[in-house]
Amino acid sequence: MNGPIKMYRTTQIIKHDLPVELPKCMYALKNIHSNSKSDCGSNEDHAKASNKKLDIFDQVKQFLKNKQHVGGMAELEAKQEKILTQLAELKQQILTLRSSLSLATPAPSKMTPLKTNLQDIVINASPTNPPYSLEIIQKLFQDRVGLVFTTHLHSSISSLTEEAEKLQTSLVNFTPKTGVPVMNVRLIWKNVGNNLELLVTPLPILGEVNLLRYLVRVTEAPLNYDSDQDFHEIDSLLDSAYMVVKSRTKTERTSFLQFLNKSLGKSQWLAGRTTASIADIAAYSAIKQVSNAAEMTVNLGKWFQRCETLV
Repeated sequence: MNGPIKMYRTTQIIKHDLPVELPKCMYALKNIHSNSKSDCGSNEDHAKASNKKLDIFDQVKQFLKNKQHVGGMAELEAKQEKILTQLAELKQQILTLRSSLSLATPAPSKMTPLKTNLQDIVINASPTNPPYSLEIIQKLFQDRVGLVFTTHLHSSISSLTEEAEKLQTSLVNFTPKTGVPVMNVRLIWKNVGNNLELLVTPLPILGEVNLLRYLVRVTEAPLNYDSDQDFHEIDSLLDSAYMVVKSRTKTERTSFLQFLNKSLGKSQWLAGRTTASIADIAAYSAIKQVSNAAEMTVNLGKWFQRCETLV
């Protein structure tokens, strides 16, 4: 077949020229495609726009002038005024009552002894990684709580190392002060590696730094750092002390020692403090377990000697 194909004509389905009846219950909008004034609705159907922009206060005044809302807003305003008056009267009554009872908030004492005995705890520790921090904590806490140690030898351990034997003697022979609550601590020498175990829950809490966190919180000791501004820095130092013990190579351990040395800077103690904190105690114990003087800088070595004076 040559030439174009002639197509058949179809019937129109939609007619665009039919008039559309709009509902009378809505505002008539101006046709945006036409400039004719006849395309817009009656001026009576629209609110007259003011040339001046009203701020929030003028808008509220204009809203209150509307007769349809005056009654509801006046009632709401009256209720609000009534509630404010009642609150003011209640506040005055509380102040009068407090004044008559002469209530005063006593200043908290940093070393106020606890009034109740504390829960006994069990610690599993390896003789090859003795927790030296316990000896310092025992002495620093003596004005607030007496840590009374009893030691046991697990069947997985045949004998104690010299350092573990020395630490055990110091912990057991310590005499707590009278008049302070006592926390009984059972120290079991067990082959648990470098992860000390604190048994206060069905699942053990691992790590010496976590033991220190537990002790300073449960005893409410001054070493607690929860409310300090450098909370995150102390927590980071505790994690670094933990990693000093867990490091597998000397290079890895040196990186964490450098982090501790940077935190020390020119200060006497870690985190720029003027007194020892829980971070110093944890770092001292970790370094004493696995490191030696050759791995420490001169500044860190002087700090280590200061930590030994706390024992």
